[in-house]
Amino acid sequence: MSSTTKTSIFITGATGYISGSVLERLLAHPKAADFEITSLVRSPEKAKVIREKFGVNTIVGAHAEHDKLTQLAESADVVISVTDSDDISAIKAIMQGMKSRFDKTGIKPTLIHTSGTGFLTDDARGMYASDKVYHDSRPEEIESLPDTAFHRNVDLAIIDADNQGYLRALIVSPPLIFGMASGPLFEDGLSNRHSIQLPLLIKTSLARGQAGMVGEGKSIWNHVHVNDVADFYLVLLDRVLENPDKVPHGREGFYILEVGEHSWYDLGKGVAEAFSDLGLSKSDEPTTFTAEEINKYIGNAMIAHLALGSNARGRGEQARALGWQPKYTTADLFASIKPEVQALA
Repeated sequence: MSSTTKTSIFITGATGYISGSVLERLLAHPKAADFEITSLVRSPEKAKVIREKFGVNTIVGAHAEHDKLTQLAESADVVISVTDSDDISAIKAIMQGMKSRFDKTGIKPTLIHTSGTGFLTDDARGMYASDKVYHDSRPEEIESLPDTAFHRNVDLAIIDADNQGYLRALIVSPPLIFGMASGPLFEDGLSNRHSIQLPLLIKTSLARGQAGMVGEGKSIWNHVHVNDVADFYLVLLDRVLENPDKVPHGREGFYILEVGEHSWYDLGKGVAEAFSDLGLSKSDEPTTFTAEEINKYIGNAMIAHLALGSNARGRGEQARALGWQPKYTTADLFASIKPEVQALA
């Protein structure tokens, strides 16, 4: 790209947990003046504030409006997809716009898509710890996963588009993300401060009056702080802008973000201790969620088993090779539990 030409960036949401965190960093980037940032925002009120206060070109609309997605993607050098990782129709609309851009310009745009380590999950239901660990630097390990695995239908469609040569596909795969997001977008109530899995565990435990877990809590997941996740998107963007040919993409373009591992029992124990400290429960031990409780408070047994009871173990070697230096640790995960409980209680 010419140094005199601005880089057009389309980010699919500005009001989400990850998307808001990434947008915060785009706006604070040393070269932010060289970016033209556009975002699709559902709320007209929030779109107006983000446009007027933060200088982002906001388009009011939903991701079900595929014509808008296609048009916005066609106008972008870089698309950062950070909304529903399983919305195959939306991602196809985005890729249609990117193909049109390539056909018209001959220049390959970049798609940075947010997936997740849900594709590594098994059906352990908290009853055992798996010793299977996947490495993002070994594409054959990722390719050994079944096509039916969580997120895989979207990921495979994106890799196929990369193989066809009309876009450069980079797939970011965070595991459990912890920490409450911060920054002006969050302080103004424009973006969501909370993640999914840990809040789900906390809310379900609050509803039953005692910290819980799926099965015996033996299964293992990775974790990463939201700030480290958002920082990586900027590392990835910078590398693409410097020299896109040196950034692994397509089948080699998976980036697992992780700083450590936890068992679901240990996480449940952390919630139980926070409950006890805050006077929310007399017990500092988690107990097993019953099927009735999962039905009542989560509503979907499969989601509960995958999100709170499976194994999903990976190693993020490629992000570090590009220069990602996460600042948070497993100790920070457990330190984050009590503030999260206080916020949700």
